Amino acid sequence: MSSARLTRLLRSASFRLALVYAVLFIVSAGALFATVYVTASAAMQNDMSAVLRTEALQLAEVHRRSGLAGLAEQIARRMNFRTRGPIFYLLQAPNRRVVVGNLPGMPPVNGVIDFVPERSTAEAEEERPKLMGFGITLSDGSFLLVAQDANRLADMQHAITRAFAWAGGLTLLLAIAGGVWLGSTFLRRIDTITRTSRAIMEGDLSARIPVRGTHDEFDQLVTSLNDMLARIQQLMDGLRQVSSDIAHDLRTPLGRLRQHLEDARERAKTTADFDAATEAAIAEADGLLETFSALLRIAQVEAGAQRSGFAMLDLSALVRSIGDAYQPSAEDSQHRLQIHVEDGVSLTGDRQLLAQMVSNLVENALHHTPAGTTVSLGLRRDGAGFSLEVADDGPGIPEAERDKVFDRFYRLDRSRSTAGSGLGLALVKAIAGLHGLSVRLEDRKPGLAVVLGAP
Repeated sequence: MSSARLTRLLRSASFRLALVYAVLFIVSAGALFATVYVTASAAMQNDMSAVLRTEALQLAEVHRRSGLAGLAEQIARRMNFRTRGPIFYLLQAPNRRVVVGNLPGMPPVNGVIDFVPERSTAEAEEERPKLMGFGITLSDGSFLLVAQDANRLADMQHAITRAFAWAGGLTLLLAIAGGVWLGSTFLRRIDTITRTSRAIMEGDLSARIPVRGTHDEFDQLVTSLNDMLARIQQLMDGLRQVSSDIAHDLRTPLGRLRQHLEDARERAKTTADFDAATEAAIAEADGLLETFSALLRIAQVEAGAQRSGFAMLDLSALVRSIGDAYQPSAEDSQHRLQIHVEDGVSLTGDRQLLAQMVSNLVENALHHTPAGTTVSLGLRRDGAGFSLEVADDGPGIPEAERDKVFDRFYRLDRSRSTAGSGLGLALVKAIAGLHGLSVRLEDRKPGLAVVLGAP
């Protein structure tokens, strides 16, 4: 591993997090060690003192029944047949003469005592053990001491210390190894995101971050990022398409506008000629302004700018009022407009946008079907949602072109001779998407239906 990568690894958040958890664990283990150490030491010390006290009281009872000689005999017997580990005894007469025992004489001390016995000549070169004893002065002034090797307690304490030292060291090593592994994994994922980001910055908008399929937090983040990238690509493609469509589809009206102005400059001789040229130019300019207004409207809707003004509204009443408003226009164009609206259908949304969406669908049906066609406007409940439908029995749309009619400026060949910009259905799709509605085209044989559905 290179020094640069190692430095980057050691600075990674995952490695630092692993070290922080390791330190917290070691601190917790230290607190546990102190508790176990103190508790175990106190328990063993109490156990040893209880054993010694019991032994001393039993021997005191022997002295009470059998006197000093009987006690000396009992101690000698216990020294020869030890069944409870290495126990040391000392029995001193009132004049401090050692009667029996394997400890040197010492001043009498009652109760628990920790001491190191004095060296004898034979033990001058040997290490003297540290002892814990229990002393008692007998009724005749004799002194009895029962003791055990206190190094057993120290050995136990050393064993606890070693165990926790090994455990702490192993934990620290595992934490460092885990931090290195987590850091490497984290850096690989970050490097993947970095490479994808660079590819996108270099122009490959289709690049996506690979998902590992573990469904962890990182995968969820990557999925969200990929969805965001897909949305950005969609918006960029739409922007590119809009730019291209504007360049192609607005060239004709701009050319006509320029032609009208040139004709007025070169051929107009009278005021009436100038007025006619001006009216034609104004009409072309109005058409251009209407197209740009529609484009701006679509952009605002797709950006979700109106979502903050959403409110609950009665969709049934709105659809019915739009149908009633278009009845005279349908009669004038010799169409039959049928309205079938169920009551009680409501929706949270923008009333003005929803009204424009329904109006665009009804206008398209009336405008692009021949006289005598029946157009139906329907709204009905569909499970927990609803279905809004505008249908007709006219010529319909070829199947190959149904996915294209929602694109900006797209127009069927038979509609190119009629007025319009080809933005009506694009605005319908944008408004439906803003309100979470699905849009689909259905072939009614004859005719076509535009169906908007809410889940």
